[in-house]
Amino acid sequence: MDEQHNHDCFLCGHPVIKHILTGILVFLGAFAAFYVVTDWHYKRMLDPIVQMKKLDKMMMKEQKQTEKMFENQAIKDFRFEKRTERFIRAEKDDDNYKIIIDLKPFDNDEKNVEVTTNGNVLTINAAGAVKKHGREHILRVSQSYSFNDDVDLSKLTKIREGNEYIIYIPIE
Repeated sequence: MDEQHNHDCFLCGHPVIKHILTGILVFLGAFAAFYVVTDWHYKRMLDPIVQMKKLDKMMMKEQKQTEKMFENQAIKDFRFEKRTERFIRAEKDDDNYKIIIDLKPFDNDEKNVEVTTNGNVLTINAAGAVKKHGREHILRVSQSYSFNDDVDLSKLTKIREGNEYIIYIPIE
């Protein structure tokens, strides 16, 4: 009975055809699997909900980068203002406004400090060479002050006291 069973099997007698058909079936299975996975991928890629999520992620990332950039700039501005306060500061008493300029960073020379007025605005421009770590840097500072009508800037006086250049502005 085994001999008759072997003769009824067509593929048993033709091993080349058996291998070719097996190869075709494996190829068709692989193609079907590839097609299904590709179809899922493209459907997901073109899905508006998925695209909106990706867009939201990109926008959030960009917003965080922008906020970080603005925060860093604000910190730099704050530090620069603090450094400027070391060079030029304003005080007020009952009779005068006093603008005190430290002359050390400006070559200890009041000629390196320019004081101009325009209406009720006083502008101070100062420059000097600063040596740091064996290198020379030029320091330029500009500061403007706006005053009320109770001040006449034409009556200001400038006096040097030691390393400080003091501008007195009388209050009327």
